[in-house]
Amino acid sequence: MQTEFDSFRSFDFQNANAYLWVFKKSSTARKYTAHFVRTDPQLDALLKNLVIHELNRIIEFSAYTYLAETNENSCLAVQTNETDFDYLKTQVDRPEPECEAGGIKDLKGAQGYLVKFTNNNETIYAVKRSTATWKTSYPKKFINMIFRDGELAAAEDNTFSIEKNFDFYCKETLLFIANKRAFESALEHRVAYVQKFTDLQADSSFCSLFTDLQPLISYVGNNSIQLRRMAVVEQKGIYSRPNFLTNLKQVNNSRNWGMNFDPTTNKIIACNLTAKTILQVLLDHRLMSEITSNVYDVPDATQI
Repeated sequence: MQTEFDSFRSFDFQNANAYLWVFKKSSTARKYTAHFVRTDPQLDALLKNLVIHELNRIIEFSAYTYLAETNENSCLAVQTNETDFDYLKTQVDRPEPECEAGGIKDLKGAQGYLVKFTNNNETIYAVKRSTATWKTSYPKKFINMIFRDGELAAAEDNTFSIEKNFDFYCKETLLFIANKRAFESALEHRVAYVQKFTDLQADSSFCSLFTDLQPLISYVGNNSIQLRRMAVVEQKGIYSRPNFLTNLKQVNNSRNWGMNFDPTTNKIIACNLTAKTILQVLLDHRLMSEITSNVYDVPDATQI
């Protein structure tokens, strides 16, 4: 991934051609509809400069996971085939003149917009999810535009506005994600980790850990971060290791973690008071320092 990231950052945006598309979600198999919007040279220059400014900030990356987060200088990387991006790419790779927006109705209510930068047979896709329908906004935060005669142009009024950053970028088969929440919303990635928890509840080896799974289900509910955690539990699958329950009970007793076990079956008795500890254990995020022997709960863990 490092080679692709370096290539992404070194792309010559200043001399690239810029093509602006707006897109909406579709209930059909294609998943998205998209319209090309003509832009004037002034707006093209603004779009290029804001990407260049963003890439001066983003100097490192880490692999995307359900629990990974970005900092002020980083992004997350994931393969496009693990997302719905290829459906969107299919729409915006059509010939621009054949897909031009016919009027305001094609822009209003857009799910987001994408700028396709092309130079020397290379293409970078920059994507921004709309927080709502396009609307007037504060000039210092947005590039203001007006739609006239089938073309978007930079303008002093607030007819339309583009926020001065992008949520994620695509270079060949990799996505580089600057705004994780917006990325997941734009590509409906939340559906994936919600489904993971559904799959987990159907896993007999997982269900057999508990006297009753319902307290854990109630604790997770529809909370996004808890659903993410359960998706990681499903991915790691440490609960399916031999003697998992026996080992867990021994460590729980020696460390006084407060988890409860049925004396007859040795299964975990889940409740609201112990649910947080149970999740940390299933995530393998309750870790001990070899330096101090202190035990810590961590939000995420990268194996060395």
